Amino acid sequence: MKILAIMGNPRKNGFTQRISEFFFSGLGCGGAEVDVVDLCPLTIKHCRGCYSCWLVHPGVCVHNDDMAAVMERFQAADIVVFISPLNAYGTSSHIKVFLDRTLAYTKEGFLPTPGGLIRNTVRYPHRWPKKLAYLLVGAFPGEENFAAVQKTFELFAATIDTVLCGAIIRPESYLLQFGLAKPKTIKVIENAFEQAGIELATAGAITAETAARAATPLSADLNHFKLYANIYWEHARSLGPGALDVSAVRELVLGDMRVLLSEMVRGVDVVATARKRFVLQFDFTDSGAHYRVSVDHGVATLKQEPSEKCDLRVTTKAATWARVFTRQINMREALVNGEIVIGGDKSLFTRLERYFPPPAM
Repeated sequence: MKILAIMGNPRKNGFTQRISEFFFSGLGCGGAEVDVVDLCPLTIKHCRGCYSCWLVHPGVCVHNDDMAAVMERFQAADIVVFISPLNAYGTSSHIKVFLDRTLAYTKEGFLPTPGGLIRNTVRYPHRWPKKLAYLLVGAFPGEENFAAVQKTFELFAATIDTVLCGAIIRPESYLLQFGLAKPKTIKVIENAFEQAGIELATAGAITAETAARAATPLSADLNHFKLYANIYWEHARSLGPGALDVSAVRELVLGDMRVLLSEMVRGVDVVATARKRFVLQFDFTDSGAHYRVSVDHGVATLKQEPSEKCDLRVTTKAATWARVFTRQINMREALVNGEIVIGGDKSLFTRLERYFPPPAM
């Protein structure tokens, strides 16, 4: 199976590149012969709409650039996969320019599409790839924000008389940073992209079930999404030009207590705390931040504020609690070593792991 991946993501340390690596891993595991074209460094000029490729030199564009070489690889593939970030509710400009330039590989004469629309006649129909797929990564939550570009690829597939065999999207790209808080869910997403590659390589199509797992929500609702996205940009702004290195932002985001404690509260064991009422106070010495977690008969709430009255006070560094939260260090050992200082109900401290189970790794 010859699969051509056409990439239109300029930022090579960004979210599109990161998630597509799992997809490529799956293609390799599936035994595909993979060819990757990165459009970004190539010279592919804008279509002039002059129709010289129809009327003067049929099939030959007036631009003498890199497009012809890419189209040779395009036409040699069994399946073509477009990989793009979501820009202005559409593809990246690199992908859009490429799609425009395929005009030279069509010709005059209208034909109906399977959906009842109209397309141009394909020039050299025997050379076109038989199947088309796409992978989209965007910051916005919800698949509805990807609807326009999904429709673009649906129509483009019909335009070149080929079959759309795979459509996977990844909303909420910012939240891929919160690996400590959501390790299980993010692993599901990463595995889904790898599985998509395996399916495409072996069966020639990506199942709807796999696509759904790839789009698994990371935020509980729009308010959570806004909170987490704002946290990301707060850290990014603090770095200034250094934020262009996404990994630098990731280091700051990973252990942000607003995220970790929010996820801790959401993960409260409703059965274990069904008859409990207590208040936990977290004081972080390195950041000076204070958080109050209140549990009332199975319902946990979080507020960022100090509290004089509490059942248990935990004083520590944010980085230490992040490691405790993800069970990288033992909570009791951290207490013995002086990394954590507690006040109040010490027996409550010993039950925290039961009341707030760790995120599944």
